[in-house]
Amino acid sequence: MELRHLRYFVAAAEEEHFGRAAERLHVTRPAVSKLIADLESELDTSLFERLAHGVKLTEAGQALLPLLQVAIADLNEAFAEAKRVGQGKRGSLSIGYGSLTLLHPLFRIAVKQFRQTYPDVTLSLVEAASAAQPKALAAGKIQAGFMHFGPRAAVLRKRSSADLVQDEAMLDWFRIQTCGLGVAVPSDHPLARHKSVAMEALADENFIVVPGSSRSPAFGLPHDLCQKAGFEPRIVQEVSTVTSQLNLISVGMGIALMPTGRDFVYPASVSVIPLENVSYSTSFIFGWVKGRRSPALDHMIEIVQALAAKPESSRAAQRT
Repeated sequence: MELRHLRYFVAAAEEEHFGRAAERLHVTRPAVSKLIADLESELDTSLFERLAHGVKLTEAGQALLPLLQVAIADLNEAFAEAKRVGQGKRGSLSIGYGSLTLLHPLFRIAVKQFRQTYPDVTLSLVEAASAAQPKALAAGKIQAGFMHFGPRAAVLRKRSSADLVQDEAMLDWFRIQTCGLGVAVPSDHPLARHKSVAMEALADENFIVVPGSSRSPAFGLPHDLCQKAGFEPRIVQEVSTVTSQLNLISVGMGIALMPTGRDFVYPASVSVIPLENVSYSTSFIFGWVKGRRSPALDHMIEIVQALAAKPESSRAAQRT
């Protein structure tokens, strides 16, 4: 028995005529007659009374019709649901992000645009540091992520033109933006009035760092740059996120090194001044596991790539 046997039976029962059922199904009348006969033979019972000008359901046929109508309706909905998922219009998508990502307008615009365009896709945002996201991707905890890395980050050493290796998972990614490096100080700090700052000017400052990530410009890097400038950094506070860093900076607890870029939007209580004579760039990227793209992820990639290609002024217009 095949699905078409059931569809032919329902059409013939509803039309009460094999010919009209054939027209509805876009097949020949003999094809309908044969499949109905095959179905009756398999069930070993008659489903139709053959009349001169049509057919009429037997008692067995009357019992079968409503059950098959429900079953076929369920099958049609199942097929439609599979098609929606295959087109990326239904399903789920889990995206990683860190505190620094929240400071970039592209993230907010991309999330809002995705939710508006694909409202039936369940979008989950998972907070995770950039250093932790490749492992989360490899484990399947997230499907893609917004990450920030310095130039020496292992995940940015490409084996080919568009992939990288981390935690035994091959990742694909593209760069949203390349940023420089600056120092974040309270808005009322004397350095806040400067257009740029030399590392040597930070010798007497207190540093706030995010430990546990050698790839992040928030930790490890201050020590290296300070040593090159002739002093040891005075680290007075360790925090878990960039958000905590900025909050402590705003109340005068210290300073920190932060990415600089025209698109990053820092709190008004904090000023980020570019560093002089420091050759260091950071990368804001969107990455995913190679070979694990889904239709929903494809849509997010398209949105992020399109936004990254737009000038900042266009993105600003979308924010309003």
